Amino acid sequence: MRLADAPAALALMRRAEGGLGRLPDEMDLPWMEEALAGALMGGLAIGAWEGSHLAGMIKTSRMPSVQFQHVLWDLTVAVDPESQGRGIGYRLLAELLANAAALTPRVERVELVVREGLTHAIRLYERVGFRREGRFERRFRLSDGTYEADLPMVLFL
Repeated sequence: MRLADAPAALALMRRAEGGLGRLPDEMDLPWMEEALAGALMGGLAIGAWEGSHLAGMIKTSRMPSVQFQHVLWDLTVAVDPESQGRGIGYRLLAELLANAAALTPRVERVELVVREGLTHAIRLYERVGFRREGRFERRFRLSDGTYEADLPMVLFL
């Protein structure tokens, strides 16, 4: 992906909001441009295009401190609801991990955090090799006022 893809990425993120940590009205173009720019500066941003339509994307950034340059974090996967169930998320993760292994400085750790109720996402992450590394109780507040834990997950390259 390129920074010029930020409008398409924003539209995708708004459509895929059910599994993301932001609501659609919390997402705007400057926020998306900043997130994409951060991923493009040392991390990775990969899109899955169906013609001119962005059907899915994955992005991750390097942690800012030199002491953490071996870590990719803030990983986000978004797949258009109409394109889900076709293996796009799996292929994006596989491509991200293959590309992460070739980055310099070397990446050794890829982190993500997923809401415990997103069992389909957890299964996908575990299928590509992520493992649970902990639990953040009552971290995610749902729109009905109830809470779910967030689960940090990691994959070592």
